Amino acid sequence: MAEMRVEPASVADAADLLAVHVAARTAYYHGFLDEEVLAKQNTRDPELYASIIRDPSRTVRVARLGDELVGFLMIGPCYHPEPDPAVTSQLYQIHVHPDWFRHGIGSALHAEAVSIWRAADVLAARLWAWDFNTRAHAFYLAKGWYRDGREAPDSPRVGNHRMLGYRLDLPRETQ
Repeated sequence: MAEMRVEPASVADAADLLAVHVAARTAYYHGFLDEEVLAKQNTRDPELYASIIRDPSRTVRVARLGDELVGFLMIGPCYHPEPDPAVTSQLYQIHVHPDWFRHGIGSALHAEAVSIWRAADVLAARLWAWDFNTRAHAFYLAKGWYRDGREAPDSPRVGNHRMLGYRLDLPRETQ
């Protein structure tokens, strides 16, 4: 296996980010979302990802094995008002291509997010995960996130499923 590296995304990565996102979504929505609905949701324009990469309020990193983009992360300001002012950033996405699940890529991307937050003095971060996405729940719990009882306000629904809130506290490191 080629050496894995995490680096800033470039606009040229937009189509590859979309491909990884579609593959990952297809894997975790399988059995929970009608295939026709999933196919329609998977027709996004790569320009959406290019605009996110260009947005100075967002941070996008990619994981590569050799020249192949195999995963990515996106973080930025919280989408919804937070009751606790310590929560100032949100992990929007960590996606790894299903061919590379369980190879440490998600963990490397998560470590990169934590490093970015620490450098920015973020004290707590938010993420939302579908209640049926057991893989994501196990991953984030293992990384120190905890379910804080929140549900995403006005979030889209997948049948009776909802998005659950998780929080990661990032206390300042003492010297």
